[in-house]
Amino acid sequence: MTVESPVLFDTLTTRSGHKIGVLTLNAPKAMNAVDLTMVNLIDKQLKRWEKSDKLVAVLMRGAGDKAFCAGGDIRQLYDSMQAEGDEHCRYADNFFSGEYGKNYRVHLFSKPLIAWGNGFVMGGGLGLFIGANHRVGTETLKLAWPEVRIGLFPDVAATWYLSRLPYPAGHWMGLSGSHMNAVDCKDLKLTHYCLQHAQLDEVLAQLRQQNWSDNQAENHYCVRSLLQQLEGSAAAEMPASQLQPVQAELDELFACDNLSKIAARFAAHSTDNAWLQQGLNNFKAGCPATAHLIMEQLHRGKQMSLKEVVQWELVLAYQSVRHPDFAEGIRAMVVDKDFSPRWQHAHVDDVPASWIEALLESPWPQDKHPLAGI
Repeated sequence: MTVESPVLFDTLTTRSGHKIGVLTLNAPKAMNAVDLTMVNLIDKQLKRWEKSDKLVAVLMRGAGDKAFCAGGDIRQLYDSMQAEGDEHCRYADNFFSGEYGKNYRVHLFSKPLIAWGNGFVMGGGLGLFIGANHRVGTETLKLAWPEVRIGLFPDVAATWYLSRLPYPAGHWMGLSGSHMNAVDCKDLKLTHYCLQHAQLDEVLAQLRQQNWSDNQAENHYCVRSLLQQLEGSAAAEMPASQLQPVQAELDELFACDNLSKIAARFAAHSTDNAWLQQGLNNFKAGCPATAHLIMEQLHRGKQMSLKEVVQWELVLAYQSVRHPDFAEGIRAMVVDKDFSPRWQHAHVDDVPASWIEALLESPWPQDKHPLAGI
């Protein structure tokens, strides 16, 4: 029996004799959740395509209609955290160092890389998606960093992106894990285009008809012009903004950026808006220590380069798999599915500074950092 690859690679020949690469995350039953094998396959193929003189652009998508990628395969991470002896955290360490290093190289991919954001784009999947230089959101896009619900932290360069959003959008996304739709994502510049999922075949067909050249700038312009042109017919199918109707409420909730005061305002706030209420509920059920890490990310991120963010977040990931909240969050949400995590601290006010300091402490000297050479 043939086992299909978890990532599929194909090339389409264009009218000009060039090639378009098509990368498909191929685990639809798991909403295309990525593991270390998939990360390595993607990295290896993108390196080949980067070097190919004939390959002019790549489109990256998820199999099925539900998700581009709903995150990392956290069950494998849980098993790694529960393992004993030499296997304890080995896979988790390898996964995070591989994911961070290889997703960083996605940011450096010089040719047009179109990420097709249909359905769920979350967590580790968002870390892959956000590195693409042409990001599409469809009418079903649900983009989120939902790690507060599992006791991790918004990862794979979220520090860079969330800290650069207009206040308080980044704080709200991180602390609430709220799903953002295509219209709001484009307004926040998390994506570049709004298209219908049904237009995917047309996009691929049109890419094959373009007059490609050996000039990268011209090819990026070609992709940008095509996708912007196709946006016109998709506008009527896009959802209404979720963010704009509650902007005044968010401004009030985040009148200052002190976590204790934000948490108190969240607890006292009453709203008729279902989307806003879901975000407030997410924060209430989420991990208090994660909330503190998010505030650190948003405070530090503005002063950090993307490379520094990637290196720093790997430290947070290393420590997170060695602190109990992350494993407990996965247990509650994925393993036992009782949806009642027992966090180490009941409230953000109960988290001691020493706990956060331990999560921020690097286990490596700077020259020994696993990603020192990226």
